[in-house]
Amino acid sequence: MPPPSPGPATAAATHRKEPDVTGDLTRILTDDLKLPADRLTDDASLDDAGFDSLAVVELSVLLTDRYGIDISDSDIWDAATLGQLDLLIITRRSGR
Repeated sequence: MPPPSPGPATAAATHRKEPDVTGDLTRILTDDLKLPADRLTDDASLDDAGFDSLAVVELSVLLTDRYGIDISDSDIWDAATLGQLDLLIITRRSGR
């Protein structure tokens, strides 16, 4: 008999943030892309955080270099908030 599928609590735990990714993302956004730290909250939209098309292209390259994952410009724009972007990075790193 197969193991039971994960319940909501287990599924939520799977998508918890990894502190190293959150910290790295914040450093990339503030140090490399020069975005204002006071705008970088989990629920901030990319526009509210100060992203423009150049920042998205640069971030895509930086994430590929840092983590060895493929995240396109459109993937970044599709993440409606910084929190969703963080989860996207975690998901791609885990190969899910």
